[in-house]
Amino acid sequence: MKVTKHTLLAAAISCALITSHASAAALTDIYQQALNQDPQLKAAEAASLAGAEALPQSRAGLLPNIALTGNTTWIEAENADYNNHGYTVSLSQPLFSAAAWFNYKQGISQSEAAKLQFDQAQQNLILRVVNNYLSVLRAQTSLETSQAQERAIKRRLEQVNAQFEVGLIAITDVQEAQASFDNAKVSRILAEGDLDNSFQALERLTGQPLSNIDPLDKDYPVENISPIASKAWIEKAQSGNLSLKVAQANTEAARRQAQAASSGHLPTLSLTASHDRDKGTSVSNDWAETNQIGLTLSMPIFSGGATSSTSRQAEYGLTQARFTQDDTLRGVIQETRNLLRNLQTNVLSVAARQQSILSSETALKATEEGFNVGTRNVVDVLQAEQQLYSSQRDYANARYDYIQNLFSFKQQLGTLNPDDLIGLDQWLSAR
Repeated sequence: MKVTKHTLLAAAISCALITSHASAAALTDIYQQALNQDPQLKAAEAASLAGAEALPQSRAGLLPNIALTGNTTWIEAENADYNNHGYTVSLSQPLFSAAAWFNYKQGISQSEAAKLQFDQAQQNLILRVVNNYLSVLRAQTSLETSQAQERAIKRRLEQVNAQFEVGLIAITDVQEAQASFDNAKVSRILAEGDLDNSFQALERLTGQPLSNIDPLDKDYPVENISPIASKAWIEKAQSGNLSLKVAQANTEAARRQAQAASSGHLPTLSLTASHDRDKGTSVSNDWAETNQIGLTLSMPIFSGGATSSTSRQAEYGLTQARFTQDDTLRGVIQETRNLLRNLQTNVLSVAARQQSILSSETALKATEEGFNVGTRNVVDVLQAEQQLYSSQRDYANARYDYIQNLFSFKQQLGTLNPDDLIGLDQWLSAR
């Protein structure tokens, strides 16, 4: 996710959303609210700004150090009592300090890592918005199918009651229908609770209560991405994945830290200059000025083993960072392959589950006809109805799984951005 500025301003994003989608639907509204209200993103932005300060702090070690000091002292001596006072302006400019140079390079890497982590947080926000939105859609689908199933079983219960009253069926059929109706009612109650919980998750993102969202269009395309082979996608993930970039920046920072630590054995050379002006001595009360300029060479000889220990510690930290980077790389490769495989599976699954709905509808009609002529009982009908509603629910969930994996795949590649969310929003329509 490429950002031209460190801070992603909500106003700028709002303009982009309006420009790309003149009539913003619920998904873009939720994303806009999350940009303004999500505490995780705000915390990540603050952490990024704090981390970026590593650069000016490390650069300060290469720049001049200027100080102004003043003094006033009352002195009592055998021959005179007097007041000495004045001021000194001093300057120190490092000419050679390997540790300061490597600390500066470390600061560059740390600042870059902080910016990448904020980019990561922005991608995570998009993914959290989409996943929570899909969770609501899943819950709505579950509730709708539960309500439809409850209504259908209720009609079936009324039918078998009427048939029992005229002696056409046994009491067991009525009891079976009543049990199925009670179970359907329980499923509907649970689905209502799940829907409320899913809306609460969205409210956590936006800070605003929500009660309705736009459903997914039935024509949303579920298709394989091209190319099918994983090699090209793995290469793209290796160059664009933000987690891997953060790990690489951390490794570079650790390498520079190790170099800075080992430089503790090297000498440092500084240019020093000062201007001193004071008055008040035992023989004179006139102002006196002194100007000095020189070179200061400092050669560390022994520091109790602290320098060597610090160097070893930094080398261990570098080893840790390298292994962490290697593990991150392996994880990126594995997750890219998994998500690509999941997307291919999702495409086949959606097609198969769509066919399953047609088959379940046909099976239900045949079972109902058999029930009407006495070759099938009410349990067979209830099972066929349950299978139909399960097929409808599974089909909807398969479509949501495809979208969720598609967005996770784009995040894995490092390309996930608000345009992807806006593209999905175009396939959402008000009820």
